[in-house]
Amino acid sequence: MRTSRASTWSAAMLPRPGKDLEAAAPLSGPVFDLHVLEFGVSAMAHALEMFGSLNSAVVFAATARACGPFDQSPGRKRPVSINALAASIGRPFETTRRHAIALVEGGLIARAPGGLSVTTDAIVEPRLARFTESCHDLLVGLVEDLGKGGFVLPPTATDITYDPRSGVGIALDLILAAMESHGPREENFTRLALLLAVEWGHSRRAYAGPDGKSDPMIRTSNAARMLGLPYATTSRNIDALVARGLLTRSGAILHPVADAPAIAARAALANRARQLLGRLALCGFPMEHPGTAYIRGRMPPPDLG
Repeated sequence: MRTSRASTWSAAMLPRPGKDLEAAAPLSGPVFDLHVLEFGVSAMAHALEMFGSLNSAVVFAATARACGPFDQSPGRKRPVSINALAASIGRPFETTRRHAIALVEGGLIARAPGGLSVTTDAIVEPRLARFTESCHDLLVGLVEDLGKGGFVLPPTATDITYDPRSGVGIALDLILAAMESHGPREENFTRLALLLAVEWGHSRRAYAGPDGKSDPMIRTSNAARMLGLPYATTSRNIDALVARGLLTRSGAILHPVADAPAIAARAALANRARQLLGRLALCGFPMEHPGTAYIRGRMPPPDLG
């Protein structure tokens, strides 16, 4: 049962640039949440382009983190069973098995008697390499934006040389954290991605508005463009989100709903993001000069149109 205290998001929930960010700020607050959400929506768009399904993308990411080549230490090397994988991502066994088999048949993950893994050979496949490198560079962009915004970043460990493989792993962890944190709100991953895209687009336009009070106009077409989804698919899933009360609609304009589950999800994701940024610093990531860590270059934000 949804709370009766829900309200639509407004630009007033975001501080205006200027004095708010002149002094160093901790990694918290609505602007921090907005940066983390931009990473998540951008990464989901890249995942849809690569895998065609967020279920497949999440199965790949979770397998890679259980047993993959994205750590500087050889710690995570134990293959993961489909049962364990399904439990970790909160998907039914049969759904997980179906997507895992498709990834095995596509050569993106390996299957052995001990379970599933992602091998070094798999990640050199050009499309997969483009995806993992893009996720890495989205993480670099997140750190760069936080630094420019005056946020206090954790200090870089000086006793280790940064390996981008660690950054890819942490980027995949942040994608999984977004799905896990917001998952209780909507179990369908496509609808969840659309919900987050509308929330990001609404907040981004509100924050960029000239007076901070103008009503950001996010339509179904904007949501489709942000994630690269067909309009018909987007429209059907947006209708379902509106029917569930996760979005409201005024004519063609979509509005997020700031209810208790949404607030709790943002808090959970912010906490996980802080932990992962701390881990990134411990891997030797150049926090003071993040632009030097790009692999392919800075990724553009989602296309709002």
